[in-house]
Amino acid sequence: MKDSSVGLLLLLRDMNYKIIILAPSAGGKSTLMRYLRKHTQLSIAEMDEEVMKANGNKWPSDDNYKNQVLVPKVTENIMKSERVIYIASFVPEDLIRKAKDNEFKVILLELSLEQLQERNTERMKTEGYADTSPWFQVQLEGYKKLSDSALADIVINGNQPTSEIASEVIKIAQQSTG
Repeated sequence: MKDSSVGLLLLLRDMNYKIIILAPSAGGKSTLMRYLRKHTQLSIAEMDEEVMKANGNKWPSDDNYKNQVLVPKVTENIMKSERVIYIASFVPEDLIRKAKDNEFKVILLELSLEQLQERNTERMKTEGYADTSPWFQVQLEGYKKLSDSALADIVINGNQPTSEIASEVIKIAQQSTG
């Protein structure tokens, strides 16, 4: 983060910004979340953390319950915020539309299938993650649909350094403050 960004970050701390960032599994969501939390004072919510909180601090054992009940519930709560960057892999399309009606900007982090596979292999090897590759294709198709239907406001190259992605997100937050 450049020193010239300090004044902007202080300004954003007191301004309204509503952003949803969508990225597939292995798409860099956790890394971006940690970076933004460390280098900014922006309000950052992350889907997995919010789902666990809503489920008594336990990861739900039933994916249908998670996706059909918990994700919509936490997303609805997030949409009540005036200052938030919500990082998720999945938000139901009807809630994306509702968020946009509530002045949220929707950002997609774009990565190729090959990039996701490389990242997945690396994080399984070095960090002990489970294999998420079975979901890549359906996630990428869903994001393409969002982009094609103009539900995504901005597409960011998700394969660039995290600091560059964060800089783009901060600029978008600044623009959304009016």
